[in-house]
Amino acid sequence: MQTNTTLASLLTATSLSQAEQLVGQTITSADGSTLGQVASVSVTSAGAVATLTNGATVPLANGARVQ
Repeated sequence: MQTNTTLASLLTATSLSQAEQLVGQTITSADGSTLGQVASVSVTSAGAVATLTNGATVPLANGARVQ
């Protein structure tokens, strides 16, 4: 049980570290319908989600493209 908890914490920390590098970058959603500059990124149980400066959100796990 302790190993699972430690692994989950490590994965979350890695996700946050990678996500912080996206702030300020321009991304496009996987389907191409949403484009904008990343204002913040949050990591939830469903995965990482970028909030853009225009208020839109883009799930990062579904193939969003960084430009």
